[in-house]
Amino acid sequence: MNDSNNAYYLRIIACLCQIYFSSLFLVEEIGASLYNRGMEVCELFRSIQGEGWRQGRLACFIRLARCNLRCSFCDTQYAWEKGKEMNVEELGEEVGAFRVPYAVITGGEPMLQDLTPLIRQLHTRGMEVAIETNGTLWQDSEVDWLTVSPKQEALELFPHGYDERFLSVANEFKYIISSKKDISFIDTRISSPVILQPVNNDLVVAGFILAILEEERRKNWFLRMRLHTLLGIQ
Repeated sequence: MNDSNNAYYLRIIACLCQIYFSSLFLVEEIGASLYNRGMEVCELFRSIQGEGWRQGRLACFIRLARCNLRCSFCDTQYAWEKGKEMNVEELGEEVGAFRVPYAVITGGEPMLQDLTPLIRQLHTRGMEVAIETNGTLWQDSEVDWLTVSPKQEALELFPHGYDERFLSVANEFKYIISSKKDISFIDTRISSPVILQPVNNDLVVAGFILAILEEERRKNWFLRMRLHTLLGIQ
């Protein structure tokens, strides 16, 4: 091999090395961008988990902004609007300041935003993470606890009001009950706990839920009132 061939191959090797290290830098930059990109946050607060299977547990709530549904009984309509933009690192720092090892990501509809960077950020801080979603937007998340709360407003999107990929992964389903007709909306295929929650803690509604429990005798259906509302806290 003569000197000109050696020089040619050396130039090729140098170019390949440049491409390789440039690609590593690009991947690092993209990863950092994804990790630090903004999320729309409505509010952060510390309280107890007032609803569902984990009711009564101390938690930090991360309420993300915007929702893809417009439910008439929604008590957090203020979360439908655009929120404050925060990157996941500063969001993790603020959540960590509450000194609670359990975080609940809710909304609005949290799955309108990519939750993976936030979940990973919270996990690096040793936190357990839960998500509350209406189930209309699928994400394959690394969450520790998943609550799906189907709404009849989504029946035009899905036969049971939620993306059925959640059926096998959700830890619990929660249905807001305002009248007897809402019982027929419940997906009876669900094997995980099904929480029946009277709208606005209505005792009349709670009464007929009890009657339904007596009639149906389903081992995974449970009546739950909103504990935080009964205690007069957020």
